[in-house]
Amino acid sequence: MQKKIAEDSFVGKIIAMSSSIKRRVVFSDGNDIRLAKALSIFKDYNDSRFLIIGDETTIMNNIKETGLKNTENFCIIDPKKSGKVNEYREIIAESYKNRCKEITCEQLDKCVFNPSYWAGVMLKNNEADCAVGGTISSTGDLMRSVIYILGLAKGRKFLSAAAFMEIPECIYGLNGKFLISDPAIIPKPTEEQLTDMAITGYETAKGIFESEPVVAMLSYSTKGSAQSDEIDMIRRVVDNVRMVYPDMKIDGELQFDAAVVPEVAAVKCPDSIVGGKANVLIFPDLNAANIGYKMVQRLAKAELCGMIVQGCAKPFNDLSRGSLVEDIIALTAMTLVQRKGMEENGLIQD
Repeated sequence: MQKKIAEDSFVGKIIAMSSSIKRRVVFSDGNDIRLAKALSIFKDYNDSRFLIIGDETTIMNNIKETGLKNTENFCIIDPKKSGKVNEYREIIAESYKNRCKEITCEQLDKCVFNPSYWAGVMLKNNEADCAVGGTISSTGDLMRSVIYILGLAKGRKFLSAAAFMEIPECIYGLNGKFLISDPAIIPKPTEEQLTDMAITGYETAKGIFESEPVVAMLSYSTKGSAQSDEIDMIRRVVDNVRMVYPDMKIDGELQFDAAVVPEVAAVKCPDSIVGGKANVLIFPDLNAANIGYKMVQRLAKAELCGMIVQGCAKPFNDLSRGSLVEDIIALTAMTLVQRKGMEENGLIQD
């Protein structure tokens, strides 16, 4: 990968969103050479403080291999050499206790040296503003750190996932840009979970899009063309969301074509404030969302940034273990954008 990223590329556009956002970003998988390569590039576009958790020798060797000279904004954190082990152990134990979750001494000893947990404690202690992990550690470790250590954002009851995608040469959505949810976390959302998902998706999109998000609750039915308990639930979700955000542009139930194609919306839902204009797509369950985004990614050659974990007290986002350097750069930039958006929405409690 070249040291310069094209401004009009997908990654370049995400970097541009974050260029003026300076925060403390902690990386839980600091031993990964891909992270060193990503930060050797991203540092030229952003002045954030990069806190890298892992083995000090490994991280130094990785930085050396990238040829990186200026590490002024880098801080290596080796838990095995840290003087905070006892403090962090107590915080983890207390966090589990507060959530009525048992943890043995043996499990506690493992957790305190687990980089995902270490990053979670740093966020909880206000020693970092946001976090990125997942290239080495499991999603399970990251999620447990969020649930038991970091906790949820103010007013949120659930975690969910979102992905930001851009489809080339697409006239729909926001010039081909969409936020979709939830392709990763909640298998079969309840009414309360789907309501929370729509609200957090809207709040995430507000921090990303240059215009007001337009949210569609997707279904196999459009405005009563079919009847079922699931469709009734989607309609109740729309009413629930409007009680929280009365001015939010949201509608449902809508089929995908009615949600994004103006000509179809004119026939199927001419009175909808969302029909033909949607750029935030809330799927009814994980099956539909996961299949849908992967179809678009492969068949329409969409570019993807995610997974963005929604509902955390502070952003802690999850990369795939198969991530490329470009993916790490994009999600790091997006995590900074998410942090700023949460601040503006009053969701951060330091």
